Amino acid sequence: EFEEEYKKEQEREKEKEKQKDDDHSSLDEV
Repeated sequence: EFEEEYKKEQEREKEKEKQKDDDHSSLDEV
C-alpha cells in the first residue's frame, strides 16, 4: 500500500520536473 503511494508521488515529482524543463526550453527558444 505504502509503496503505491510512494510511486505515485515519485511520478508526480518527475512530471513537475519535466514541466519545469519544458518551461525553460520555451523561454530559451524565444
